[in-house]
Amino acid sequence: MHYLKNVLRKSVGDCIRVFNGVDGEWVARLETLSKRGGEVILVECIKVQTAPVAPVHLFFSPIKKQRMDVLIEKAVELGVTDLHPVIMNRTENRKINKDRLEAQIIEAAEQCERLNLPNLHEVQKLSAGFGGVDVPIFIAMERENGAKPISLYDYSKGAGFVIGPEGGFDESECALLRNNEEWRFVSLGEGILRAETAALACLSYVRFSN
Repeated sequence: MHYLKNVLRKSVGDCIRVFNGVDGEWVARLETLSKRGGEVILVECIKVQTAPVAPVHLFFSPIKKQRMDVLIEKAVELGVTDLHPVIMNRTENRKINKDRLEAQIIEAAEQCERLNLPNLHEVQKLSAGFGGVDVPIFIAMERENGAKPISLYDYSKGAGFVIGPEGGFDESECALLRNNEEWRFVSLGEGILRAETAALACLSYVRFSN
């Protein structure tokens, strides 16, 4: 499947840019176009696909609409590879519009000229854990005893960051998270960050430290 760039207000015969996350970015000519899709003829490769990066997973509690819009957009720009909405006890937004989030992901990828799309996973509960994710798990909880600064770890082989909801994890969730010795608690500094700020701080650190 090819994702289209700058397709609005285009007509058959016009040239657009397309990418599929594998073969780079191409100039393509529109052969057919309808509300449900279209066909293109590839003309010229204008950007070679870059090598895959280490996976960066973000496990986040869905927040209010406008703030989640910012979270999704900036996470895509910062290179997140996998987005995992997680329902927690203090989660504000429990009705996830997957189609809307996928549209935001595509738009953000186009805007920053990224040539692949993050995977948007199904909504899960925190109690389900983080099975199937083959990267170290880091939990942003600055007030946890033993939490170490985010700068002390190596993220070159990938990472999964767990961000709590507004108001933080409740006591039962903290107990659950402490129960796995392989998960690491990280601190983002002395101040308490909003959920979206904490998420973007983690992704920014990984992006600019590797």
